[in-house]
Amino acid sequence: MENTENAILSSDEVEQLLDSFHEGQEATAHVDIIEDDSGRIKYYDFKRPNTISREKKRMLYKLFETSAHQISREISNSLRSTVKVNLNSIDELSFEIFKSTCPELMFLSTVKLTPLKGYGCVAMDMGLCLSVIEKAFGGAGKTQHEIRKLTETEVTILGNIVTIIIDRLGDSWKPHATMNWSVSDTTMEPRYLNIASDTEVVLLLSFTFNLEYSFGELKICIPVSSLDETLEKFFNIDKARGSVKEDNECAEMLRKLVGNVKLIVAGVLDETNIAVRDVINLKEGDVLKLDSKITNHLKVSVEGRNKFIGKLGLFGKKKAIQITSFIDDELD
Repeated sequence: MENTENAILSSDEVEQLLDSFHEGQEATAHVDIIEDDSGRIKYYDFKRPNTISREKKRMLYKLFETSAHQISREISNSLRSTVKVNLNSIDELSFEIFKSTCPELMFLSTVKLTPLKGYGCVAMDMGLCLSVIEKAFGGAGKTQHEIRKLTETEVTILGNIVTIIIDRLGDSWKPHATMNWSVSDTTMEPRYLNIASDTEVVLLLSFTFNLEYSFGELKICIPVSSLDETLEKFFNIDKARGSVKEDNECAEMLRKLVGNVKLIVAGVLDETNIAVRDVINLKEGDVLKLDSKITNHLKVSVEGRNKFIGKLGLFGKKKAIQITSFIDDELD
């Protein structure tokens, strides 16, 4: 029989064992911790990389919210029913994760992103597709519980809906560029979708698609690499427009602020040199001879500074000066 005394751990050995256990936990718990240049620790999720800045995402939100309203209006006209499409979220994730989150059956349209490089896709829940088809054939468009593959006729009907969606997306880009997106292929199984490599980062736009008696999810997937250069270009243009707009607003506020300030404006006939003794001897009726003629152009001063050139005349029964040109401050 073995000696049981040697099998019992001392208190120091127990503490060492617990310390090593905690060290092992810490090593595995923070695999996604990285250190930036300033030495501060921050978390980074490698499964959901964020390559697009918040400012650019805000611009995309405005862009695609406009698209959602236009899509709602046109599909409502097409189905002769009330349809509401709302933008839920804009996310970045790997293409592999996008495919793994898709159900086994889903209506997927591969979209050629002309003039951008590459392909994107429009994805619709199969239950939503069946409800849209029922509505298109004159039914109520209620929620469909039995999910099945679509017939060729049904695929054609949904193809028209997808065409409306990508056309309206193109309309939203018109202030920036002309987008001629078009459907190049359709499938109902996500495993056959091949618009990017599994590790490539994609931009996922999630919309809710509401009919009168049913609803579903509409997703648009675009590789970030396809949008990168275009997004940077348009973001800089919008930024410049915003800067010009701010400058104009500041100038307008300044005009309103000083617009009612009263200034002394005087028309100067001419200037001459005179001795002090002559000034002292001046009396009523004396005449000062000036060098310029009455027909010459006169200077108009604002708060003592010459700003304009004017011509003497009459306005009604009152004397007046007509402004004929400006005086450069540097030449004044």
